[in-house]
Amino acid sequence: MRSVLFALALLGAALPAPAVAQTPARPAAARQAPAYPARLQIRPFVSAGTTWFTASKTFDAVLGSDQGQDFGGGLNLTRGRLWLEIGARQFSKSGERVFTTGGEVFPLGIDTDITMTPLEVTAGWRFRPLFSGRVRPQLGVGYTRLRYEESAAFAQDGDDVDETFNGFHVVGGIEVRLHRWVGLGGDVVWTSVADAIGEGGASKAFGEDNLGGTSLRVKLVIGR
Repeated sequence: MRSVLFALALLGAALPAPAVAQTPARPAAARQAPAYPARLQIRPFVSAGTTWFTASKTFDAVLGSDQGQDFGGGLNLTRGRLWLEIGARQFSKSGERVFTTGGEVFPLGIDTDITMTPLEVTAGWRFRPLFSGRVRPQLGVGYTRLRYEESAAFAQDGDDVDETFNGFHVVGGIEVRLHRWVGLGGDVVWTSVADAIGEGGASKAFGEDNLGGTSLRVKLVIGR
């Protein structure tokens, strides 16, 4: 009997434990959805911003301020973390022509209108989203084609200006997702358009030749 009991004990030890006593296998972790859509997304946007001009003394003398507001829009194309943006903006303000000597500015009482229309092509990279994917940091660099127009009352032939200049810009900012199809962006943009002015007038007196500046912009983006 002892031999039989001993043999049964050995057999019980060798058998696998009942299924109810085993720890259930954990299912494989579900793969996380990609942070950015892998397919090409075409997203229209509108923007508004303020620019602090590099030629601050010239603009302050002619327009009474070294900053100005602009409005624009364009298309933002994204695929994964890559993005390409094509947009245009316009700044327009009225002032008056001035005469400068010895660092002093003398208004001439002649109305002057200045309009600047930059066309920008920018390419960049979107970094890992923050705060559950709602905040998307990004960085980019691009080409600027600036049209500069200046017209004045009682202008003689050749006095008014309508020229285009080439430059570049660097942009950094974030996009906050308000909805699946709506985003609100905030960008800081530094632009350089060198050798555009400085051959005459106030810009020559102040030794300023760059029509670029530093801008803060807000964008409303439609799309994922």
